[in-house]
Amino acid sequence: MRGRAFIGGAVWRLALLTGIALAMTILTLRADAAPAAKQAERGRVLFETCRGCHAIAGYRNAYPNYPVPKIAGQQSDYIVDALQAYRAGKRAHATMQAQASTLSDQDMRDIAAYLATQGHTP
Repeated sequence: MRGRAFIGGAVWRLALLTGIALAMTILTLRADAAPAAKQAERGRVLFETCRGCHAIAGYRNAYPNYPVPKIAGQQSDYIVDALQAYRAGKRAHATMQAQASTLSDQDMRDIAAYLATQGHTP
């Protein structure tokens, strides 16, 4: 009889520890999601300046005439790298260089976080 009580107690302790671990994991995930959501929201606001060109499917610049990419759903690292390259003058485009020169690294990460949450539509 005593062996059964011990096994039952061990199972109960294991279940309790599993529940505690699960609760801690959920709280950690929620804590991580809150800053990411704030970052993406801030990025949405910052992206308003970019929306006129980069949120229109099939948009073409008037002069010189070239296609402007729709960047919703683009990977965050790519967006940050591209903006940093424009800011540093490593990518040539006067308008993009001017826009990127006004952005901090955090601004770029926030914009990239927002764009990553948007569905990519070719």
